[in-house]
Amino acid sequence: MGYDVARFQGDVDEDLICPICSGVLEEPVQAPHCEHAFCNACITQWFSQQQTCPVDRSVVTVAHLRPVPRIMRNMLSKLQITCDNAVFGCTAVVRLDNLMAHLNDCEHNPKRPVTCEQGCGLEMPKDELPNHNCIKHLRSVVQQQQTRIAELEKTSAEHKHQLAEQLLHPSRSPQNHAALTPVNVSLLSLPRWVNSLQPARVTRWGG
Repeated sequence: MGYDVARFQGDVDEDLICPICSGVLEEPVQAPHCEHAFCNACITQWFSQQQTCPVDRSVVTVAHLRPVPRIMRNMLSKLQITCDNAVFGCTAVVRLDNLMAHLNDCEHNPKRPVTCEQGCGLEMPKDELPNHNCIKHLRSVVQQQQTRIAELEKTSAEHKHQLAEQLLHPSRSPQNHAALTPVNVSLLSLPRWVNSLQPARVTRWGG
């Protein structure tokens, strides 16, 4: 949806008005053949119903859309617009291309992050600060930490139990059993291998 025309200082060129929402173009795109321009959100919603240009009904799809010319973008960027937070007391009038930067720092922005200075230091949207309760927040933090500590203690106890079982009953450990089995087999077969050896014949002493 485009910007409300009433928010702008002076007259706005009709070429900068979206024919769908009648607002000043926001994120504008253009049909390739007829060159009609629309807000990106407006024309996307329009195409969900029909694949035509809203002005002259020529066939157009989302894939056909392209950015508007630079001269149109420059015209839009130079427009002077009032702040979104005018209803909260902001009297600033800024260039359209600087609007987002202003909103991020606007002291009247109800969603601007602020830090609680009553003790907890929690960062929250400005409009939530009047109903903020430090004690309630800190109690919630403590409960979360206690839950986490309990989970870690449970995991630690399980690991200790498993380790104790392995130390008391090493033969029950699958890994130990697998590692010792080849050694045991070799030791059992050693006497048989020794008895199978032929007596050595000494043919020469020394050298």
